[in-house]
Amino acid sequence: MVQAAGSWVATAPSLLVAMVERPMSSAALLPPSPALAQGQVMGRVIWQYQPPAGSGVDAWLCHPGDCVRLPGPRGQTDAMTGLPADTPLYFQFSLQDRRQRAATLQGLQVIVNHEHLHRP
Repeated sequence: MVQAAGSWVATAPSLLVAMVERPMSSAALLPPSPALAQGQVMGRVIWQYQPPAGSGVDAWLCHPGDCVRLPGPRGQTDAMTGLPADTPLYFQFSLQDRRQRAATLQGLQVIVNHEHLHRP
């Protein structure tokens, strides 16, 4: 029996980022149902977040073993390909400049494409 490829979507609450040297982490982003991703591996991950206008933040998308630097507020990455599809993900953010005011980031979302792990 072959399981079809699919995707799951997760969102995290807004996050206040106030410091340059201390990144803030979002809540964990998980599949809505554990069974949905069981026996599956990640493929492409699509992300988005909404910084306030004029606010510069450094951003990463992380799993428990590593983080991937994000070039902007929306995009996609293949860096998580092959990880178990139920691996928790989270965002990390820090301000780019000490003179910046604290920024609230909204709309934190990932779409994780996944497929059945094929074993030869």
